[in-house]
Amino acid sequence: MASGRHATMPLGVRLATGVAVLVAGGVHLWLWWRGGYRHAPGVVGPAFVADAVLSAVVGSLILARGDRRAAWAGSALAAAALLGYLTARTVGLSGFVEARWTRASLLAAGCEALVLVLLVTEALVPDDGAPGGA
Repeated sequence: MASGRHATMPLGVRLATGVAVLVAGGVHLWLWWRGGYRHAPGVVGPAFVADAVLSAVVGSLILARGDRRAAWAGSALAAAALLGYLTARTVGLSGFVEARWTRASLLAAGCEALVLVLLVTEALVPDDGAPGGA
């Protein structure tokens, strides 16, 4: 496993994305618990809980390690959550169509978009010490 100063994300990126992942997961847990998504049809309710649990793990990894694996995990999680949200808002997901805009859903989507932009960028930028790097 690569270690060293080039193997980790800059501190600002780590903090911003780690906190954003944790906030998005917390919002999903709150929406499941208090927002009524616990009773959503099909896989939607369990997906909110899964997102909350995975967000806690991935957000912690980003904050603690900040390496490319954590960046890719955060990117994949954010992309999956956004894809699920867009699907639920358009054609429906597992018999569920999201019809209302809420502050909580917009907060989660905003956090996930931020995470996706920052972590995909960070994951794709070559390390200074890597072959082919500057």
